[in-house]
Amino acid sequence: YRNSNTLEANTIEFLDLVCNVTPKEQHHLIDDWFKKVITYDLSIEESSYEALENGTYEITATIKAKRFETIDNGEIIEIGIKEPIKIGAFTTHPSLVKEDSSVLYYESNQINEEITKVKLIVNKTPNYIAIDPYGTRTDENLVDNIFRF
Repeated sequence: YRNSNTLEANTIEFLDLVCNVTPKEQHHLIDDWFKKVITYDLSIEESSYEALENGTYEITATIKAKRFETIDNGEIIEIGIKEPIKIGAFTTHPSLVKEDSSVLYYESNQINEEITKVKLIVNKTPNYIAIDPYGTRTDENLVDNIFRF
């Protein structure tokens, strides 16, 4: 709106603009993040890795993912989860990552269940695996999002 004759935009117009450039299958996330109070309980429950013959490493992890909505009367209810969430594998703690070589894997994974098992292949020995390692979701306990091998 900076270069238009319109001096301001309201939030409804802003959300319309966001929806216009977002795939339809992601519109429910826009509603969740802008029109509701949604919180998460994400964690890596357990994880291990195994060296493979070709020099890579296979990481296996069990992820717990819950989602909650605070409704109008203040009550918090658990709601289903069905969204892509970033999972990362690192050689250093995610909060200390200063160079790309510390990031072995960082991609969105579709999370549809409270308990999800994932397998990742990385090229170096992993020291950490994390779900939402950079805290993009409102989660009261970020400590359990990261697992150290």
